[in-house]
Amino acid sequence: MSGTVPSFPQEMFELQANYLHHRLSREPWWGMDYGFGNFTQFKGICKFAPGVTMDLDDHAWRGLLSECWNALQRHAGKSGPSTELGAGRAAFVAFLWERWGTRWLTAFPIYERGLLSEKYTGCFRYDFNPEHRAVHLHFHNLDAPLSPFAQPGKRREDLRKIIAEIEEQHGKPERMSFDSWMNHLKPIQELFPKSFAASLVKAEEFPKGYGWWGQFITRDGKMHERRAALLKEKGVFEFPRLNGGCSWADFRAAVM
Repeated sequence: MSGTVPSFPQEMFELQANYLHHRLSREPWWGMDYGFGNFTQFKGICKFAPGVTMDLDDHAWRGLLSECWNALQRHAGKSGPSTELGAGRAAFVAFLWERWGTRWLTAFPIYERGLLSEKYTGCFRYDFNPEHRAVHLHFHNLDAPLSPFAQPGKRREDLRKIIAEIEEQHGKPERMSFDSWMNHLKPIQELFPKSFAASLVKAEEFPKGYGWWGQFITRDGKMHERRAALLKEKGVFEFPRLNGGCSWADFRAAVM
């Protein structure tokens, strides 16, 4: 890696690259296209940096997959305890950063702004599906560097405003859902009804977006070192994403 202290975007790239190595080492069938195509880092690169389109009909994308697979195979024989990460994994991560780091540093700020350009009410935003009369919530800590739960009443007020807006524009939906690693946290569970907590199930390990990667970001915008170390060493998330939902009536009664 670089001789200077890595920036947060580089740390996030390297964390995802470590996980990708773990995943492909234990599950080769997972596939480079399936795997790479759904990592925050490569989705950001393909959307916000020039030169690569995430499409198997695109020669540059197929070339990327081929390069990375060859690098994985080339360094496979080096795995072992000679470094903290294992020599093979460290070499694979270094290759990915050398090959794609510049594009990631270009894409990351725009990717971050893209996330925040969506309409948020406090720390929540929502998608409404008119066909299924369903609302899906998203969360981002816009109170940083403070904890988003320093004043729990603020989060409940966020949800009250969202409920009022949705019902004014669309009438009453039928379902609400929220899929995130944050569903492990008591302050989140306390916002929602008991039927929501009872519905929680572990998601398929398909780690795209901050529903998985947000747990590595501290409230002051730095890497959560303990959780990152666990993922690097063992390829395991401390908090797998949990999917949950409940009726709109239950959600409304709990919040209002």
